[in-house]
Formats: sequence, C-alpha cells, structure tokens
Amino acid sequence: MKQTVQQLSEEVLKVYPIKDLVEGWLFKVREVSYGVYEVEGIDHWGRKVSRKGVDSEEVLKLCVKDVQEIKASIKE
Repeated sequence: MKQTVQQLSEEVLKVYPIKDLVEGWLFKVREVSYGVYEVEGIDHWGRKVSRKGVDSEEVLKLCVKDVQEIKASIKE
C-alpha cells in the first residue's frame, strides 16, 4: 500500500539556510567533529542527500551533484 507523501512545512525547512543552489532544494552545513563537515540537502517532499568530508565547500558541491542526478532520474 502506498503512503501519502505530504509537502514539508516551512517550519521544518527553515533549518536549511542555503537556498538557490538547486531549484526546490535547501541545504545546511554542520561541523560534526573538529574539521569534519556534514552537508545535508532536502527538498519540499522530504527527499534527502547527505555527505561528510573535511572540505565543506567540496562536500556541498558533491551534494548538489547528487541532487542533480536525482532530478535527472526523476525526469526519465
């Protein structure tokens, strides 16, 4: 049985301050340990991507690439 998926509220999404990298997606960067960063991205429907690494900008770029691949696969 399929579950109904609801769009996430603005209240939930406000913890993702990085916008305008990929349409419909929001991102946040956290330092989870000294010099180790976790980037998480989410769309309004709750799909998520995340990565960890030592270069926050590079990890963010990799998450953006992951999102672009997801978006491309959805269109197919």
